Amino acid sequence: MEKLSFYLFLLIGGNFLLVVTCYPNGQVTPSCSNMIPDHGVSAQTTLAPYNITASKNTYSPGEKITVTLQGSDVFEGFLLQARKDGGTAAVGTFTVTDATNSQGLNCNGPNSAVSHKSSTGLTNIQATWVAPSSSAGDLEFRATFVKSKLIFWVQVKSSQVTVNTTAFGSSSSSFNPNIMLHLPLILFVSGILVCYN
Repeated sequence: MEKLSFYLFLLIGGNFLLVVTCYPNGQVTPSCSNMIPDHGVSAQTTLAPYNITASKNTYSPGEKITVTLQGSDVFEGFLLQARKDGGTAAVGTFTVTDATNSQGLNCNGPNSAVSHKSSTGLTNIQATWVAPSSSAGDLEFRATFVKSKLIFWVQVKSSQVTVNTTAFGSSSSSFNPNIMLHLPLILFVSGILVCYN
């Protein structure tokens, strides 16, 4: 009976070990889409003691924006992305400015997200976001902050960053359909001018 209890304990305990997966090295690509750490517990629902600020509130093609993660408390891990308002995929790319504590991740292309490199406690960190060459629409920066294995906040949002539509160009056509009404007159006058030359 003791052997059966021991094997049952190993079987159940082994299943719990498979469910809880931590990434102290920041290689959190399995969490790219939902930004939820696989820590085996639910995220906090209280207001996060952390925030995200962007150096600009509008962007143009290829423009660089400094994004700062900071808080009144230490965080051991983070995952940062830029997402279209209401979107689920990372947009743009990041340039890591603190290679000791952060690294780029491939969430929707190379360096489309930034995460921690170790579980060293931080109170702030910065990265530079580079806007895509085509408009992604209005967006926000989102981050998951991990205070400890059991305490974390998911998809904390920055203020909205709006697209500079004039910089990306207008999507409307410059063709004026009313020109078709004047085409016979234009051709007639052109024909007359050709005849006199």
